[in-house]
Amino acid sequence: MDMGVQIEFLVTPQLSIPSSPKYGEWPPAPDRVFQALVATAAETGQNMDVLRYLESAPTIKASDALAPPAPVRYVPDNFKRTKRYHQGAARHLPTVHPKSNTVLYIWKDMPEEVAEPIRLIVTNLTHIGRATSFVRGSLVTKDMGNGDWIPDEHGDLLLRAPYPGRLDHLCEAYAAGLRSSAAPSVGYRKAHENYFTTSWGDLMVLRPERQLALTETVYWTSKIRQAVMSLAPEDMPALIHGHGNHRHVAWTALPDVGHKYASGGIIGLGCWLPSDVTGHERALLGSIFMKLTKLDNIQLRIDSFGLKGLQQETWNRASRKWATVTPIALDRWPKKNKSAEQIISDSLVAMDLPAPLNITCSNESPLKKAANARKYPSRKGNRFITHAVIEWKNSISGPLLVGADRYFGSGLCRPIQGR
Repeated sequence: MDMGVQIEFLVTPQLSIPSSPKYGEWPPAPDRVFQALVATAAETGQNMDVLRYLESAPTIKASDALAPPAPVRYVPDNFKRTKRYHQGAARHLPTVHPKSNTVLYIWKDMPEEVAEPIRLIVTNLTHIGRATSFVRGSLVTKDMGNGDWIPDEHGDLLLRAPYPGRLDHLCEAYAAGLRSSAAPSVGYRKAHENYFTTSWGDLMVLRPERQLALTETVYWTSKIRQAVMSLAPEDMPALIHGHGNHRHVAWTALPDVGHKYASGGIIGLGCWLPSDVTGHERALLGSIFMKLTKLDNIQLRIDSFGLKGLQQETWNRASRKWATVTPIALDRWPKKNKSAEQIISDSLVAMDLPAPLNITCSNESPLKKAANARKYPSRKGNRFITHAVIEWKNSISGPLLVGADRYFGSGLCRPIQGR
């Protein structure tokens, strides 16, 4: 049976996005609801073990909402109080104004026997997130309709969602007197929204012991290709060496760009796998990456924890607008009758993507600390180099690699999320 946890906000919701606290979160993240259910079950003495059936990302039915940025407010901070005058701690208290105050979280294929125990927990809910966000909870088992938001790894809306083992982790943190860790984000997309996908899929990446210069991207991607080839078996597949008319991996250097504290250095070296890669090919590449521990006397390790730039979802979620992180090396020089924008558009169409609505080329990327095009060499030294902002009518899911040197780290794009 399908089961829906319905949350009705009795007041204006005050829930902030963790990564952008001045903006309100809507729809509320499923993990917020899950944590509230766990706390409610503990406080009312209910059987919380039934909540293990909710340890997955649900479909969400929610209306659209306005979420204007909240101004900075200063509140007393008792932990930093001194005898000297102070302004207090800076806080944002964003509010969300939805068309409907009711949100429905739908889980599929639930056993009928867990409906009543979960209902007893849901009906005792008092608030979600902030204590001031009062709610009324109810359980729905029929006439739910279809969800507005569905889980999709390429989705452009990122919401924290419960996962198998989440209940145990919350209980362990509580028993140890610690604050619970944040649940990982899951991509969501509108149920009616369709988008184009590129020919790339999963990411394999290694983290160097120190950051590398982003202007040396083609040098380092060539180096890691050589290192992987040296560790590959004699009957090396074309997937790795890239010779001939055969699909192959795209070597990449992932930078730390696009946020307030961006350094602009390379924090990951690896490759993008074709979307149709086989299990055997994936296993072969994985075994080689496990053996690759040093490159030019720089230690490499498999470690992407805590670095957003090394997370696959940073580069492959769907968006209508993309900006280059590393400049594009055009496959021909612009002329009077063929601008750089038109050349990029033609190359995207050749990749079976729709023609963009708009392309803007320049020497600078809008992403903070991205490499300047004038300081970025092409792989063969005779290409026209430019940054670009590309916008489509419909969303495109990444990763998006553009240009003649796209197999060696150039033309790597990052989605720009509009609010």
